[in-house]
Amino acid sequence: MIQLASAEEQAIAAINAAEALAISNVQLIRELKKVIPKPFSQLTDVAIQTQTRGIQEVASAERAVVKKVSKKARTSRKNLSKALREANARLRTKSGKLRKGKTQTDVMRLAQRLKKKM
Repeated sequence: MIQLASAEEQAIAAINAAEALAISNVQLIRELKKVIPKPFSQLTDVAIQTQTRGIQEVASAERAVVKKVSKKARTSRKNLSKALREANARLRTKSGKLRKGKTQTDVMRLAQRLKKKM
């Protein structure tokens, strides 16, 4: 069975990829530095160091923001998803319209009630 990465893992992978891309851009600047005249070379060194530090700080802050979802929350979401499928099946016609006198509020209320019974 193929296990898909969770949203948190995908977010962290995206942050890592963005950090790697930004740092590779800094490496490219280092290579281009050879073309820049000597008086400006010292300025580019400082800029490169500052840029690298900034990239690493931002990436670490973004990684810290990504929170793991608890098992209880995942289970609750999964049950609500199943309950919504059931509630929609009960309160909609074959063509997909809501039954006469029913609203989306009724669908959500029924889904919450069904989830509670799971």
